[in-house]
Amino acid sequence: MARLLLFAILLALVLAIVYVLLTIVTRTLDAGQNMLRPQHGQTKEGLMVPTPFQKITYAALIVLLFGVATGWLGGL
Repeated sequence: MARLLLFAILLALVLAIVYVLLTIVTRTLDAGQNMLRPQHGQTKEGLMVPTPFQKITYAALIVLLFGVATGWLGGL
């Protein structure tokens, strides 16, 4: 009878440990997903809207790359 009681206690202990570990894992995964969500209610479409500053910097980057590649900038 004592073996049956010890087996039941051991089973309950294992189930409690598994429950605690699953809770820790799910909370960790939820926290990671919350960190990856955009802030201030922005959607995925709203994050990549080109601003005038972005357009100017892309144009300047293209001019810089063209100048370096042709030798116009860089002194080659």
